[in-house]
Amino acid sequence: MNICAFIGDMFRDYSSIIIKTLMTITKERGYRLDIFGNCAVPSENPLHAEGLRSILAVPVLSDYDGIILCSDTLNHAGLSKVLMDRLKNTEDLPPVVSIRSDEEGFYNIIPDNKGIMYEVTRHMIDACGSGDIGFLMGREDLKDSHERLEGFKQAMSEAGFEVSDDLIFHGNYWINQGPETADYFIKEHGSLPRGIVSSNDYMAVGLLDELIIRGYKIPEDVMIAGVDNQPLSATRVPTLTTFEIPGDYLASTAVDTLEKLIAGKEVPAHIGVPGNLIVRESTGGKWELDLNETYSRLDKLQREYYDKTFAFVHLSSEYEDALSFESSIRLTLTNLMEDSFFSEGYLCRYCENDRSIMGYFAGGNADISDKRFSNDKLLPDELYGDGTGTYIYMPIYYKNEVYGYCALKTTGEVRTFFDERLEFILMLFGQSLNRLRLYDKLFEVADVIDLYVRDELTGLFNRRGFENKISALLKNRDPDAPKVAVSSIDMDGLKYINDTFGHAAGDAAIKAVASSISSALTGKEFVSRMGGDEFEAVLILDNPGRIGQFIRAIRKNLEDENERLNAPYKASVSIGICEVADWNSLMDSINEADKAMYTEKRIKKNRSI
Repeated sequence: MNICAFIGDMFRDYSSIIIKTLMTITKERGYRLDIFGNCAVPSENPLHAEGLRSILAVPVLSDYDGIILCSDTLNHAGLSKVLMDRLKNTEDLPPVVSIRSDEEGFYNIIPDNKGIMYEVTRHMIDACGSGDIGFLMGREDLKDSHERLEGFKQAMSEAGFEVSDDLIFHGNYWINQGPETADYFIKEHGSLPRGIVSSNDYMAVGLLDELIIRGYKIPEDVMIAGVDNQPLSATRVPTLTTFEIPGDYLASTAVDTLEKLIAGKEVPAHIGVPGNLIVRESTGGKWELDLNETYSRLDKLQREYYDKTFAFVHLSSEYEDALSFESSIRLTLTNLMEDSFFSEGYLCRYCENDRSIMGYFAGGNADISDKRFSNDKLLPDELYGDGTGTYIYMPIYYKNEVYGYCALKTTGEVRTFFDERLEFILMLFGQSLNRLRLYDKLFEVADVIDLYVRDELTGLFNRRGFENKISALLKNRDPDAPKVAVSSIDMDGLKYINDTFGHAAGDAAIKAVASSISSALTGKEFVSRMGGDEFEAVLILDNPGRIGQFIRAIRKNLEDENERLNAPYKASVSIGICEVADWNSLMDSINEADKAMYTEKRIKKNRSI
């Protein structure tokens, strides 16, 4: 069985537990596991997230027997929404099992978020002996945040206590809001609520640490409890009361569920996950904690932090010295080989009409390569050996410029795991590729700024050019200015043209489409080639019929281009258009335009059957 998994924040505690469990089970059962995702999200800029999103489009979903989805680890920069849209619009989609997040239309293995928070809150009420209890809510855009808030409110109501809105802090599920949370709950005279319940351990620990820094005592001054039983909850002083939702159980149940579905067995849409309350010192519980061991662990963590900081500085210096593509690739391979978690690695590059392996390491050796393979393959078939094992795929990119992806085969051993260093390597490699491409242009052409934002084949703006133009157009736009729309335009049948008539014919068709779109624009409108057969146009809706005019002009221009080419194929496009309300809704509008475009493409496909 071949399983595809989408997991973000890979080296975080929860994600690493899921990955290790999936690796162990699939190895025991002789399956292949392909994991797609990221280590972290360095930027929330919706345009700079293009590189992160690119990895979600790499696998051919219908090639797998089943898909495991951890969408709540991909909630940054709109990654989860992009993935869900792709899954729901994919024909011949295999069974999808979602872990910890309730996703409509799929099978879900989820904890009872409301029940969990109800139990934690009941414990807090009993421990405090009062209803003076605050609540740390998770992210507003996540369903489980609201379910946990409901559980808190129900427990408080049944105990006869009202929930005051000013005792609910709206957080982000991460540890970095400790100071902000402390400021929110500390009253003018310095007192705190008697207890504070957090939607997860990370926010609870962030608050606990900050209060201790400010001189408060836990649990004497305030009791704190979290949820999820992250490893850090048992190593803090004092230890944190929490609720355990075992990640290994979630992952193993996901694989078992896929097996049942593939075997044709009936499976409920929602599968509950058991858990248990763990009472520790932060709410007055007893906990056997070896202080010497704890201080040793903290000292080790501090040393590791400095080591990682130094490693990043050192890596940055090494990549600055890599002044050629070959030296940058070799440096990346050398650094990846040092991670004992991986036995093989392949740096894959997106080309105009296919993909290539830039370099690889295997068997203790590394080398430069230019092995070409088809766009519908992750790697050449011969590299998969017996067809089992775990492969991890992560993007190679710089901001919104996507270069390819890194495919890493694990050793199968879960005693070790990769960390932030892998993220550093791939991030610096992407930066290096971006810089070296710019250097190449500098030595050939004076107008490097124009080349930096232009597509070489068509002369249109590239992704970077699109970002610059759309930012200038939408940011601080006059509300009285004409409305703006985005148009997603996709060539029809480019793969057929390339495969049947050759890549030169494909290039000619791409340029014909580019010319047809450009000629349909007016005034300050512009179009960018986003990659391959994808174009994005921006329209100024300065008259009621502008959208119709644009579409008709493209169709007419394409007729003229096809007559001029006199080729054995016809260049055509599918078009989707959506108005843009403002800068913040840009990506949503592009997604809606994409949906409309793919709807037209499906209609054309159905007509041809």
